[in-house]
Amino acid sequence: MDIRKTPPPESAANRAAATGAAEPGADPKTDAAPIADRAEIKPLDIPAALQILLSEVRAALDLQAGILSGGGTAPDSPVQAAQDLVRMVLQAMPDDAPDVSAWTAALVRVETALQSGLTRAIAAVGARRDVPAAVLDAAKEARTLIFSVLGDEPQNPLWLRPEWVGLAPRLERFWRRRRLARRRLMDPDYSSDGGDDTDERRS
Repeated sequence: MDIRKTPPPESAANRAAATGAAEPGADPKTDAAPIADRAEIKPLDIPAALQILLSEVRAALDLQAGILSGGGTAPDSPVQAAQDLVRMVLQAMPDDAPDVSAWTAALVRVETALQSGLTRAIAAVGARRDVPAAVLDAAKEARTLIFSVLGDEPQNPLWLRPEWVGLAPRLERFWRRRRLARRRLMDPDYSSDGGDDTDERRS
């Protein structure tokens, strides 16, 4: 009796590899979709967009998330995002700058990093798929607020609201130093041996 060995059945994996066919039940469109597209399940919302702003600026300034209020909790409004950005800037500025020139040089570096971080963040938010106009507007509003509050002559009554009280002492010192730096730039003969304290008495 001639008993011949029957070749083992070809595995499904081998058949798929040989023929290029997908397994039953597989969705070729889903499998071929880029990972980024599959991960983006829902349109960007305002807290997520504002968190992008914080992340980009934090990276530009090379700071840690711990300086943010609430341990880095995502803000849900442009005002809260602006407050966190102010904290980042104040944290990045040196308290022990030996003179006005050194402090001004540090300010230029910090503002350059702030601007580049915000620019990247706004571009990233705007590039997201199906981003609502209100989300992009919120990100841009936070950018406007941060540059407004860091000006040396803030006029916006927003800074008088209770939520800004905790930042007031550090902001006032920042504003005094910025005014002093501007005076030195406008008048090279202007000097203040007493530093910020003398400038505060004159203001």
